[in-house]
Amino acid sequence: MQRLLQTLLLAGTFLLALWVHLPAAALAGFGVAAAALLAPALAPPAALVWVEGAALPALWLASLTVWGALALSGFAWDYYYAALAGLMAGAIWLSARGAVGAIWKGRWNAAVMAWLLCAALIWLGAGYFQNKRGGFYAGLLAMLAVLALCRGCFRWGPAGAQTLNTLILLLVGLPIVDRVFLPQSRVAVRPETCRLYYSYNAAKGDPEAFARWEEFYTSQFDRLGHDIFYTSAGSRPHFRLRPGSRGRMMNCPISINSLGFRGPEISASKDGAYRIVALGESTTFGMTLQPDDKPWPEVLEQIIRQHLPTRRPVQVINAGVPTYSLQDSLDRLPREILPLQPDLIISYHGANGFHMLDNSVLPPLGPAPPAYQERPIKLAADAEHRLRLLWFRYHALRREVPAVPPGARPMATPYAAAYRELIECARTNHIRLALANFSMAVNQASDPKVIDFYRGGGTRAAYGFMRANAVHSLILSQLAAEHPEVCFVDTHPHLDGEHEKFIDLIHFTGEGDRQLATNIFLGIRDILQQDLAPP
Repeated sequence: MQRLLQTLLLAGTFLLALWVHLPAAALAGFGVAAAALLAPALAPPAALVWVEGAALPALWLASLTVWGALALSGFAWDYYYAALAGLMAGAIWLSARGAVGAIWKGRWNAAVMAWLLCAALIWLGAGYFQNKRGGFYAGLLAMLAVLALCRGCFRWGPAGAQTLNTLILLLVGLPIVDRVFLPQSRVAVRPETCRLYYSYNAAKGDPEAFARWEEFYTSQFDRLGHDIFYTSAGSRPHFRLRPGSRGRMMNCPISINSLGFRGPEISASKDGAYRIVALGESTTFGMTLQPDDKPWPEVLEQIIRQHLPTRRPVQVINAGVPTYSLQDSLDRLPREILPLQPDLIISYHGANGFHMLDNSVLPPLGPAPPAYQERPIKLAADAEHRLRLLWFRYHALRREVPAVPPGARPMATPYAAAYRELIECARTNHIRLALANFSMAVNQASDPKVIDFYRGGGTRAAYGFMRANAVHSLILSQLAAEHPEVCFVDTHPHLDGEHEKFIDLIHFTGEGDRQLATNIFLGIRDILQQDLAPP
Protein backbone atom coordinates (compact mmCIF):
# COMPACT_ATOMS: atom_id res chain seq x y z
CA MET A 1 0.00 0.00 0.00
CA GLN A 2 2.84 2.39 0.87
CA ARG A 3 4.56 1.77 -2.48
CA LEU A 4 1.29 2.32 -4.33
CA LEU A 5 0.72 5.66 -2.60
CA GLN A 6 4.32 6.65 -3.29
CA THR A 7 3.94 5.73 -6.95
CA LEU A 8 0.78 7.86 -7.20
CA LEU A 9 2.53 10.82 -5.60
CA LEU A 10 5.48 10.54 -7.98
CA ALA A 11 3.15 10.15 -10.98
CA GLY A 12 1.23 13.25 -9.90
CA THR A 13 4.53 15.12 -9.49
CA PHE A 14 5.69 14.18 -12.97
CA LEU A 15 2.35 15.02 -14.61
CA LEU A 16 2.23 18.42 -12.87
CA ALA A 17 5.83 19.07 -13.96
CA LEU A 18 4.84 18.36 -17.56
CA TRP A 19 1.75 20.59 -17.23
CA VAL A 20 3.73 23.60 -16.00
CA HIS A 21 6.34 23.04 -18.74
CA LEU A 22 9.40 22.52 -16.56
CA PRO A 23 12.73 22.51 -18.41
CA ALA A 24 14.11 19.17 -19.58
CA ALA A 25 16.82 19.15 -16.90
CA ALA A 26 14.21 19.50 -14.16
CA LEU A 27 12.12 16.70 -15.67
CA ALA A 28 15.22 14.53 -15.79
CA GLY A 29 15.90 15.35 -12.14
CA PHE A 30 12.40 14.29 -11.17
CA GLY A 31 12.88 11.09 -13.14
CA VAL A 32 16.11 10.26 -11.31
CA ALA A 33 14.45 11.07 -7.97
CA ALA A 34 11.54 8.76 -8.76
CA ALA A 35 13.93 5.99 -9.74
CA ALA A 36 15.90 6.45 -6.49
CA LEU A 37 12.71 6.17 -4.44
CA LEU A 38 11.21 3.19 -6.27
CA ALA A 39 14.39 1.22 -6.97
CA PRO A 40 14.58 -0.52 -3.54
CA ALA A 41 11.15 -2.09 -4.12
CA LEU A 42 12.25 -3.47 -7.52
CA ALA A 43 15.81 -4.51 -6.60
CA PRO A 44 16.64 -8.23 -6.15
CA PRO A 45 17.35 -9.22 -2.55
CA ALA A 46 21.08 -9.69 -3.26
CA ALA A 47 21.48 -6.08 -4.41
CA LEU A 48 19.07 -4.46 -1.96
CA VAL A 49 21.73 -3.18 0.44
CA TRP A 50 23.71 -1.58 -2.42
CA VAL A 51 20.59 -0.05 -3.99
CA GLU A 52 19.40 1.41 -0.70
CA GLY A 53 22.85 2.85 -0.08
CA ALA A 54 22.89 4.53 -3.49
CA ALA A 55 19.28 5.77 -3.41
CA LEU A 56 19.80 8.65 -0.97
CA PRO A 57 22.84 10.23 -2.75
CA ALA A 58 20.99 9.82 -6.07
CA LEU A 59 17.94 11.57 -4.57
CA TRP A 60 20.06 14.51 -3.39
CA LEU A 61 21.77 14.78 -6.76
CA ALA A 62 18.38 14.73 -8.50
CA SER A 63 16.99 17.35 -6.09
CA LEU A 64 19.94 19.67 -6.72
CA THR A 65 19.45 19.20 -10.46
CA VAL A 66 15.78 20.18 -10.23
CA TRP A 67 16.46 23.24 -8.09
CA GLY A 68 19.35 24.35 -10.27
CA ALA A 69 17.37 23.92 -13.49
CA LEU A 70 14.51 25.99 -12.06
CA ALA A 71 16.86 28.71 -10.84
CA LEU A 72 18.49 29.02 -14.27
CA SER A 73 15.30 28.87 -16.34
CA GLY A 74 13.52 32.11 -15.41
CA PHE A 75 11.56 30.41 -12.63
CA ALA A 76 8.22 32.09 -11.86
CA TRP A 77 6.87 32.29 -8.34
CA ASP A 78 3.64 30.31 -8.54
CA TYR A 79 1.65 27.98 -6.33
CA TYR A 80 1.97 25.14 -8.88
CA TYR A 81 5.65 24.81 -8.04
CA ALA A 82 4.86 24.72 -4.32
CA ALA A 83 2.43 21.84 -4.99
CA LEU A 84 5.19 20.03 -6.93
CA ALA A 85 7.59 20.36 -4.00
CA GLY A 86 4.91 19.24 -1.55
CA LEU A 87 4.14 16.10 -3.56
CA MET A 88 7.83 15.31 -3.73
CA ALA A 89 8.22 15.78 0.02
CA GLY A 90 5.34 13.35 0.61
CA ALA A 91 6.89 10.71 -1.66
CA ILE A 92 10.27 11.00 0.12
CA TRP A 93 8.61 10.81 3.55
CA LEU A 94 7.11 7.43 2.67
CA SER A 95 10.62 6.14 1.93
CA ALA A 96 11.92 7.72 5.17
CA ARG A 97 9.36 5.72 7.16
CA GLY A 98 10.92 2.48 5.98
CA ALA A 99 14.55 3.50 6.65
CA VAL A 100 16.43 1.22 9.03
CA GLY A 101 18.31 2.86 11.88
CA ALA A 102 18.17 6.36 13.34
CA ILE A 103 21.05 7.64 11.23
CA TRP A 104 19.51 6.64 7.90
CA LYS A 105 16.05 7.78 9.02
CA GLY A 106 17.51 11.17 9.92
CA ARG A 107 19.20 11.50 6.54
CA TRP A 108 15.98 10.68 4.71
CA ASN A 109 14.04 13.12 6.91
CA ALA A 110 16.57 15.82 6.00
CA ALA A 111 15.58 15.34 2.36
CA VAL A 112 11.91 15.56 3.36
CA MET A 113 12.57 18.83 5.20
CA ALA A 114 14.52 20.23 2.27
CA TRP A 115 11.58 19.71 -0.08
CA LEU A 116 9.09 21.00 2.52
CA LEU A 117 11.20 24.13 2.94
CA CYS A 118 11.22 24.47 -0.83
CA ALA A 119 7.42 24.16 -0.95
CA ALA A 120 6.89 26.68 1.87
CA LEU A 121 9.40 29.13 0.36
CA ILE A 122 7.73 29.00 -3.06
CA TRP A 123 4.28 29.43 -1.50
CA LEU A 124 5.56 32.40 0.50
CA GLY A 125 7.24 33.89 -2.57
CA ALA A 126 4.14 33.42 -4.73
CA GLY A 127 2.00 35.27 -2.20
CA TYR A 128 4.61 38.04 -1.90
CA PHE A 129 5.35 38.65 -5.58
CA GLN A 130 1.70 38.28 -6.63
CA ASN A 131 0.70 40.61 -3.76
CA LYS A 132 -1.84 38.13 -2.41
CA ARG A 133 -2.05 38.77 1.29
CA GLY A 134 -3.88 35.54 2.16
CA GLY A 135 -1.47 33.37 0.19
CA PHE A 136 1.51 35.20 1.68
CA TYR A 137 0.44 34.67 5.28
CA ALA A 138 -0.43 31.03 4.56
CA GLY A 139 3.09 30.59 3.20
CA LEU A 140 4.47 32.40 6.25
CA LEU A 141 2.69 29.96 8.59
CA ALA A 142 3.88 27.01 6.50
CA MET A 143 7.46 28.27 6.67
CA LEU A 144 7.24 28.72 10.44
CA ALA A 145 5.85 25.19 10.80
CA VAL A 146 8.66 23.67 8.73
CA LEU A 147 11.33 25.62 10.63
CA ALA A 148 9.80 24.48 13.92
CA LEU A 149 9.90 20.86 12.70
CA CYS A 150 13.53 21.30 11.68
CA ARG A 151 14.27 22.77 15.11
CA GLY A 152 12.66 19.87 16.94
CA CYS A 153 13.55 16.91 14.73
CA PHE A 154 17.28 17.45 14.26
CA ARG A 155 20.21 18.07 16.51
CA TRP A 156 21.79 21.44 15.88
CA GLY A 157 24.95 23.01 17.10
CA PRO A 158 24.92 26.46 18.73
CA ALA A 159 25.41 28.27 15.42
CA GLY A 160 22.70 26.27 13.64
CA ALA A 161 20.21 26.68 16.48
CA GLN A 162 20.89 30.41 16.61
CA THR A 163 20.33 30.70 12.85
CA LEU A 164 17.01 28.86 13.04
CA ASN A 165 15.85 30.90 16.02
CA THR A 166 16.75 34.12 14.18
CA LEU A 167 14.78 33.07 11.10
CA ILE A 168 11.74 32.15 13.20
CA LEU A 169 11.86 35.47 15.09
CA LEU A 170 12.27 37.36 11.80
CA LEU A 171 9.24 35.67 10.24
CA VAL A 172 7.15 36.33 13.36
CA GLY A 173 8.38 39.88 13.94
CA LEU A 174 8.32 41.28 10.40
CA PRO A 175 4.50 41.35 10.01
CA ILE A 176 4.16 42.82 13.52
CA VAL A 177 6.65 45.60 12.82
CA ASP A 178 5.01 46.24 9.44
CA ARG A 179 1.62 46.58 11.12
CA VAL A 180 3.03 49.07 13.61
CA PHE A 181 4.45 51.28 10.83
CA LEU A 182 1.71 50.61 8.25
CA PRO A 183 -0.63 53.43 9.31
CA GLN A 184 2.18 55.95 8.74
CA SER A 185 2.63 54.78 5.16
CA ARG A 186 -1.06 54.84 4.25
CA VAL A 187 -1.76 58.39 3.19
CA ALA A 188 -5.19 59.70 4.10
CA VAL A 189 -5.66 62.30 1.39
CA ARG A 190 -7.81 65.23 2.46
CA PRO A 191 -8.03 68.68 0.88
CA GLU A 192 -6.73 70.37 4.03
CA THR A 193 -3.63 68.16 4.11
CA CYS A 194 -2.98 67.75 0.40
CA ARG A 195 -0.22 70.37 0.51
CA LEU A 196 2.09 67.75 2.04
CA TYR A 197 1.68 64.74 -0.14
CA TYR A 198 3.20 65.95 -3.38
CA SER A 199 6.42 66.55 -1.47
CA TYR A 200 9.11 63.91 -1.91
CA ASN A 201 10.39 64.67 1.56
CA ALA A 202 6.97 64.78 3.23
CA ALA A 203 6.01 61.42 1.71
CA LYS A 204 9.45 60.04 2.64
CA GLY A 205 10.09 59.15 -0.98
CA ASP A 206 7.15 56.74 -1.01
CA PRO A 207 5.78 56.51 -4.59
CA GLU A 208 2.74 54.60 -3.31
CA ALA A 209 1.77 57.61 -1.21
CA PHE A 210 2.26 59.93 -4.17
CA ALA A 211 0.20 57.69 -6.47
CA ARG A 212 -2.67 57.74 -3.97
CA TRP A 213 -2.45 61.52 -3.66
CA GLU A 214 -2.30 61.96 -7.44
CA GLU A 215 -5.43 59.86 -7.85
CA PHE A 216 -7.26 62.30 -5.58
CA TYR A 217 -5.67 65.26 -7.39
CA THR A 218 -6.87 63.92 -10.77
CA SER A 219 -10.41 63.52 -9.47
CA GLN A 220 -10.36 67.15 -8.32
CA PHE A 221 -9.17 68.31 -11.75
CA ASP A 222 -11.93 66.29 -13.44
CA ARG A 223 -14.50 68.01 -11.25
CA LEU A 224 -12.99 71.40 -12.08
CA GLY A 225 -13.12 70.59 -15.79
CA HIS A 226 -16.81 69.78 -15.51
CA ASP A 227 -17.42 73.23 -14.03
CA ILE A 228 -15.34 75.42 -16.36
CA PHE A 229 -15.07 73.59 -19.71
CA TYR A 230 -17.58 73.30 -22.50
CA THR A 231 -17.47 71.55 -25.85
CA SER A 232 -17.54 73.73 -28.95
CA ALA A 233 -18.54 71.48 -31.83
CA GLY A 234 -17.04 72.26 -35.22
CA SER A 235 -14.25 74.51 -33.91
CA ARG A 236 -10.62 73.97 -33.04
CA PRO A 237 -9.82 73.40 -30.27
CA HIS A 238 -13.12 71.82 -29.36
CA PHE A 239 -12.65 72.14 -25.56
CA ARG A 240 -12.89 75.74 -24.40
CA LEU A 241 -13.18 77.62 -21.13
CA ARG A 242 -16.75 78.63 -20.34
CA PRO A 243 -16.96 82.44 -19.93
CA GLY A 244 -18.23 83.55 -16.54
CA SER A 245 -17.85 80.11 -14.97
CA ARG A 246 -16.60 79.26 -11.47
CA GLY A 247 -14.88 76.19 -10.12
CA ARG A 248 -12.57 74.94 -7.39
CA MET A 249 -9.30 73.01 -7.44
CA MET A 250 -9.08 71.46 -3.98
CA ASN A 251 -9.03 74.55 -1.70
CA CYS A 252 -8.43 77.13 -4.43
CA PRO A 253 -11.38 78.96 -6.06
CA ILE A 254 -10.97 79.48 -9.80
CA SER A 255 -12.93 81.97 -11.89
CA ILE A 256 -13.16 82.43 -15.65
CA ASN A 257 -13.95 85.98 -16.77
CA SER A 258 -16.49 87.00 -19.39
CA LEU A 259 -13.88 86.86 -22.18
CA GLY A 260 -13.00 83.24 -21.36
CA PHE A 261 -9.68 83.73 -19.54
CA ARG A 262 -8.73 82.78 -16.01
CA GLY A 263 -8.57 85.85 -13.77
CA PRO A 264 -10.42 89.07 -13.08
CA GLU A 265 -12.65 90.84 -15.55
CA ILE A 266 -10.89 92.78 -18.32
CA SER A 267 -12.16 94.96 -21.11
CA ALA A 268 -11.71 94.03 -24.74
CA SER A 269 -9.93 97.33 -25.36
CA LYS A 270 -6.56 98.06 -23.79
CA ASP A 271 -7.41 101.56 -22.57
CA GLY A 272 -3.76 102.59 -22.71
CA ALA A 273 -2.41 99.55 -20.84
CA TYR A 274 0.64 97.58 -21.93
CA ARG A 275 -0.95 94.20 -22.52
CA ILE A 276 0.97 90.92 -22.15
CA VAL A 277 -0.71 87.67 -23.10
CA ALA A 278 0.65 84.44 -21.57
CA LEU A 279 -0.03 81.55 -23.93
CA GLY A 280 0.28 78.04 -22.62
CA GLU A 281 -1.11 74.82 -21.22
CA SER A 282 -2.33 73.80 -17.78
CA THR A 283 1.07 74.87 -16.45
CA THR A 284 0.17 78.45 -17.43
CA PHE A 285 -3.50 78.21 -16.47
CA GLY A 286 -2.28 77.13 -13.04
CA MET A 287 -3.06 73.97 -11.07
CA THR A 288 -3.36 75.99 -7.87
CA LEU A 289 -4.40 74.05 -4.75
CA GLN A 290 -4.54 76.54 -1.88
CA PRO A 291 -6.40 79.88 -1.63
CA ASP A 292 -3.16 81.89 -1.60
CA ASP A 293 -1.68 80.10 -4.65
CA LYS A 294 -1.60 82.15 -7.85
CA PRO A 295 -0.74 81.10 -11.43
CA TRP A 296 2.52 82.51 -12.74
CA PRO A 297 0.94 85.13 -15.11
CA GLU A 298 -0.74 86.76 -12.12
CA VAL A 299 2.50 86.66 -10.12
CA LEU A 300 4.38 88.11 -13.10
CA GLU A 301 2.06 91.11 -13.20
CA GLN A 302 2.70 91.74 -9.50
CA ILE A 303 6.49 91.46 -9.97
CA ILE A 304 6.47 93.93 -12.87
CA ARG A 305 4.46 96.47 -10.87
CA GLN A 306 6.73 96.09 -7.83
CA HIS A 307 10.13 96.13 -9.51
CA LEU A 308 9.80 98.09 -12.73
CA PRO A 309 8.61 101.71 -12.98
CA THR A 310 6.58 102.11 -16.16
CA ARG A 311 4.87 104.98 -17.93
CA ARG A 312 1.85 102.78 -18.73
CA PRO A 313 -0.04 100.30 -16.56
CA VAL A 314 0.90 96.68 -17.29
CA GLN A 315 -1.72 94.00 -17.70
CA VAL A 316 -0.88 90.28 -17.93
CA ILE A 317 -3.67 88.08 -19.31
CA ASN A 318 -3.60 84.38 -18.47
CA ALA A 319 -4.43 82.67 -21.78
CA GLY A 320 -3.34 79.22 -20.63
CA VAL A 321 -5.83 76.39 -21.05
CA PRO A 322 -5.48 72.85 -19.66
CA THR A 323 -4.98 70.14 -22.32
CA TYR A 324 -4.01 72.71 -25.00
CA SER A 325 -0.88 72.32 -27.09
CA LEU A 326 0.99 74.96 -29.09
CA GLN A 327 -1.09 74.02 -32.13
CA ASP A 328 -4.30 74.65 -30.15
CA SER A 329 -2.94 78.07 -29.14
CA LEU A 330 -2.21 78.85 -32.79
CA ASP A 331 -5.76 77.90 -33.77
CA ARG A 332 -7.24 80.33 -31.23
CA LEU A 333 -4.94 83.26 -32.04
CA PRO A 334 -7.15 84.96 -34.69
CA ARG A 335 -10.36 84.47 -32.73
CA GLU A 336 -9.37 85.09 -29.12
CA ILE A 337 -5.84 86.50 -28.79
CA LEU A 338 -5.24 89.01 -31.58
CA PRO A 339 -8.47 90.97 -30.82
CA LEU A 340 -6.91 91.75 -27.42
CA GLN A 341 -4.21 93.76 -29.24
CA PRO A 342 -1.34 92.38 -27.16
CA ASP A 343 1.96 94.25 -27.03
CA LEU A 344 3.85 91.12 -25.97
CA ILE A 345 3.05 87.42 -26.18
CA ILE A 346 4.86 85.00 -23.85
CA SER A 347 4.71 81.37 -24.96
CA TYR A 348 5.20 78.75 -22.25
CA HIS A 349 4.44 75.46 -23.97
CA GLY A 350 5.97 72.02 -23.57
CA ALA A 351 4.62 68.65 -22.54
CA ASN A 352 1.30 68.76 -24.43
CA GLY A 353 3.20 69.19 -27.69
CA PHE A 354 5.93 66.62 -27.17
CA HIS A 355 4.00 64.34 -29.52
CA MET A 356 5.00 66.76 -32.30
CA LEU A 357 8.63 65.76 -31.90
CA ASP A 358 9.44 63.11 -34.50
CA ASN A 359 10.53 59.70 -33.21
CA SER A 360 13.72 60.01 -35.21
CA VAL A 361 14.61 63.08 -33.13
CA LEU A 362 14.04 61.60 -29.71
CA PRO A 363 16.83 59.34 -28.46
CA PRO A 364 16.04 55.75 -27.49
CA LEU A 365 14.54 55.51 -24.04
CA GLY A 366 16.60 52.58 -22.88
CA PRO A 367 15.33 50.39 -20.07
CA ALA A 368 12.78 51.93 -17.76
CA PRO A 369 13.70 52.38 -14.10
CA PRO A 370 11.98 49.92 -11.77
CA ALA A 371 8.48 50.82 -10.69
CA TYR A 372 7.42 50.44 -7.09
CA GLN A 373 5.51 47.19 -6.52
CA GLU A 374 2.99 46.82 -3.72
CA ARG A 375 3.58 43.75 -1.54
CA PRO A 376 1.81 42.19 1.46
CA ILE A 377 4.67 43.43 3.68
CA LYS A 378 5.36 47.08 2.98
CA LEU A 379 8.71 47.14 4.77
CA ALA A 380 9.90 44.30 2.54
CA ALA A 381 8.48 46.06 -0.54
CA ASP A 382 10.43 49.22 0.33
CA ALA A 383 13.65 47.26 0.82
CA GLU A 384 13.11 45.38 -2.45
CA HIS A 385 12.50 48.62 -4.34
CA ARG A 386 15.64 50.25 -2.96
CA LEU A 387 17.74 47.29 -4.00
CA ARG A 388 16.27 47.34 -7.51
CA LEU A 389 16.91 51.09 -7.77
CA LEU A 390 20.53 50.62 -6.67
CA TRP A 391 20.96 47.99 -9.38
CA PHE A 392 19.34 50.25 -11.98
CA ARG A 393 21.50 53.23 -10.97
CA TYR A 394 24.64 51.11 -11.20
CA HIS A 395 23.84 50.18 -14.80
CA ALA A 396 22.50 53.65 -15.68
CA LEU A 397 25.80 55.27 -14.66
CA ARG A 398 27.62 52.97 -17.06
CA ARG A 399 25.29 53.84 -19.92
CA GLU A 400 25.63 57.11 -21.81
CA VAL A 401 22.58 58.22 -23.78
CA PRO A 402 22.88 61.51 -25.71
CA ALA A 403 20.16 64.11 -25.12
CA VAL A 404 19.79 64.46 -28.89
CA PRO A 405 20.87 61.58 -31.16
CA PRO A 406 23.63 62.30 -33.69
CA GLY A 407 22.16 63.14 -37.09
CA ALA A 408 18.78 64.19 -35.67
CA ARG A 409 17.02 67.21 -37.19
CA PRO A 410 14.98 68.88 -34.42
CA MET A 411 14.34 71.97 -36.55
CA ALA A 412 12.50 69.83 -39.11
CA THR A 413 9.89 68.59 -36.62
CA PRO A 414 6.22 69.69 -36.51
CA TYR A 415 6.94 71.33 -33.15
CA ALA A 416 9.56 73.61 -34.73
CA ALA A 417 7.15 74.35 -37.60
CA ALA A 418 4.43 75.38 -35.12
CA TYR A 419 6.82 77.75 -33.38
CA ARG A 420 7.77 79.28 -36.76
CA GLU A 421 4.08 79.89 -37.38
CA LEU A 422 3.79 81.65 -34.03
CA ILE A 423 6.86 83.78 -34.83
CA GLU A 424 5.42 84.75 -38.21
CA CYS A 425 2.05 85.64 -36.67
CA ALA A 426 3.73 87.89 -34.10
CA ARG A 427 5.89 89.54 -36.78
CA THR A 428 3.05 90.31 -39.18
CA ASN A 429 0.91 91.74 -36.36
CA HIS A 430 3.81 93.77 -34.89
CA ILE A 431 3.68 91.97 -31.55
CA ARG A 432 6.76 91.27 -29.46
CA LEU A 433 7.29 87.57 -28.77
CA ALA A 434 9.07 85.73 -25.94
CA LEU A 435 9.58 81.96 -26.18
CA ALA A 436 10.13 80.28 -22.79
CA ASN A 437 11.52 76.79 -22.47
CA PHE A 438 9.81 74.19 -20.31
CA SER A 439 10.73 73.17 -16.75
CA MET A 440 9.91 69.87 -15.04
CA ALA A 441 10.29 68.29 -11.62
CA VAL A 442 13.10 66.05 -12.87
CA ASN A 443 15.80 66.28 -15.49
CA GLN A 444 18.76 64.27 -16.71
CA ALA A 445 20.71 64.99 -13.53
CA SER A 446 17.92 63.90 -11.16
CA ASP A 447 18.28 60.94 -8.85
CA PRO A 448 16.42 57.89 -10.28
CA LYS A 449 14.61 57.38 -6.98
CA VAL A 450 13.20 60.92 -7.24
CA ILE A 451 12.10 60.20 -10.81
CA ASP A 452 10.41 57.03 -9.60
CA PHE A 453 8.55 59.00 -6.92
CA TYR A 454 6.72 60.81 -9.72
CA ARG A 455 5.79 57.64 -11.52
CA GLY A 456 2.12 58.68 -11.36
CA GLY A 457 3.01 60.52 -14.57
CA GLY A 458 4.64 57.30 -15.75
CA THR A 459 8.24 56.51 -14.94
CA ARG A 460 8.99 55.65 -18.53
CA ALA A 461 7.04 58.75 -19.59
CA ALA A 462 9.18 60.81 -17.19
CA TYR A 463 12.35 59.63 -18.88
CA GLY A 464 10.84 60.23 -22.30
CA PHE A 465 9.64 63.69 -21.25
CA MET A 466 13.11 64.62 -20.00
CA ARG A 467 14.70 63.81 -23.34
CA ALA A 468 11.89 65.44 -25.29
CA ASN A 469 12.32 68.54 -23.15
CA ALA A 470 16.02 68.71 -24.01
CA VAL A 471 15.09 68.69 -27.72
CA HIS A 472 12.36 71.28 -27.09
CA SER A 473 14.82 73.66 -25.41
CA LEU A 474 17.25 73.21 -28.28
CA ILE A 475 14.53 74.14 -30.80
CA LEU A 476 13.66 77.33 -28.93
CA SER A 477 17.25 78.48 -28.55
CA GLN A 478 17.96 77.92 -32.25
CA LEU A 479 14.76 79.70 -33.33
CA ALA A 480 15.71 82.70 -31.18
CA ALA A 481 19.15 82.71 -32.79
CA GLU A 482 17.55 82.64 -36.26
CA HIS A 483 15.10 85.42 -35.36
CA PRO A 484 16.83 88.16 -33.34
CA GLU A 485 13.51 89.89 -32.72
CA VAL A 486 12.38 86.87 -30.65
CA CYS A 487 13.30 86.81 -26.96
CA PHE A 488 14.40 83.44 -25.59
CA VAL A 489 13.56 82.97 -21.89
CA ASP A 490 15.40 80.30 -19.93
CA THR A 491 13.06 79.14 -17.14
CA HIS A 492 15.42 76.47 -15.81
CA PRO A 493 17.46 78.39 -13.17
CA HIS A 494 16.35 77.43 -9.64
CA LEU A 495 13.36 75.56 -11.09
CA ASP A 496 14.03 72.73 -13.55
CA GLY A 497 14.77 69.53 -11.62
CA GLU A 498 13.91 71.08 -8.24
CA HIS A 499 11.09 68.67 -7.45
CA GLU A 500 9.93 70.41 -4.28
CA LYS A 501 8.57 73.23 -6.48
CA PHE A 502 6.24 70.86 -8.38
CA ILE A 503 3.07 68.99 -7.44
CA ASP A 504 3.74 66.35 -10.08
CA LEU A 505 6.01 65.96 -13.07
CA ILE A 506 5.16 69.32 -14.67
CA HIS A 507 2.72 71.39 -12.55
CA PHE A 508 3.94 73.92 -10.00
CA THR A 509 3.46 74.50 -6.33
CA GLY A 510 2.95 78.11 -5.24
CA GLU A 511 6.71 78.45 -4.86
CA GLY A 512 7.23 77.01 -8.34
CA ASP A 513 4.82 79.52 -9.90
CA ARG A 514 6.68 82.35 -8.16
CA GLN A 515 10.04 81.09 -9.38
CA LEU A 516 8.77 80.71 -12.95
CA ALA A 517 7.33 84.22 -12.89
CA THR A 518 10.66 85.52 -11.59
CA ASN A 519 12.62 83.75 -14.32
CA ILE A 520 10.29 85.07 -17.02
CA PHE A 521 10.49 88.61 -15.63
CA LEU A 522 14.28 88.47 -15.76
CA GLY A 523 14.06 87.20 -19.35
CA ILE A 524 11.73 89.96 -20.61
CA ARG A 525 12.95 92.83 -18.42
CA ASP A 526 14.99 94.41 -21.24
CA ILE A 527 11.93 94.42 -23.52
CA LEU A 528 9.79 96.00 -20.83
CA GLN A 529 12.39 98.66 -20.11
CA GLN A 530 12.64 99.53 -23.80
CA ASP A 531 8.87 99.73 -24.21
CA LEU A 532 7.84 101.17 -20.85
CA ALA A 533 10.73 103.18 -19.41
CA PRO A 534 9.48 106.55 -18.11
CA PRO A 535 10.51 109.52 -20.26
